[in-house]
Amino acid sequence: MSRADTDPARCRTPAAGAAEPPVRTAAQARAAVAAVLGRRPAADERLHGDACLAVTELVTNAIRHAGGVTGFAVRGEPDGGPLTIEVEDSADAHPHGGTDLLQDPARPGGRGWPLVQLLSSSWEIHPLPEGGKRIRVTLAPTGRRGADAC
Repeated sequence: MSRADTDPARCRTPAAGAAEPPVRTAAQARAAVAAVLGRRPAADERLHGDACLAVTELVTNAIRHAGGVTGFAVRGEPDGGPLTIEVEDSADAHPHGGTDLLQDPARPGGRGWPLVQLLSSSWEIHPLPEGGKRIRVTLAPTGRRGADAC
């Protein structure tokens, strides 16, 4: 494992050093998640779906509320274990709302961050020295196996 893989201050696309464009859209983020999970010997259908939903919400929130994604990383061991997704943006404001917001069917929006909280086994928000923030979520494997795609 390289220093770039273990240093949380270094956000990058999953193929660091490759000629891949940076992740700026939810579709690109889902493709990056699918690529990391595709390196595992057997697909975890539930983890795949949960990770795709979580990364879509994180990237969409960065675009909608913070001017876009400024850094992105997704990591997971090829032999299984948790999946870690990091999304950076330039806004200092943290997402708000808890999973209780999911209980109000009349609410027109505001479910993205509560969904991320519900899907992840842990989450952290770190301010960046140059301004903005990094949101790191960890999703645990579920043990359900299948061949699902984002």
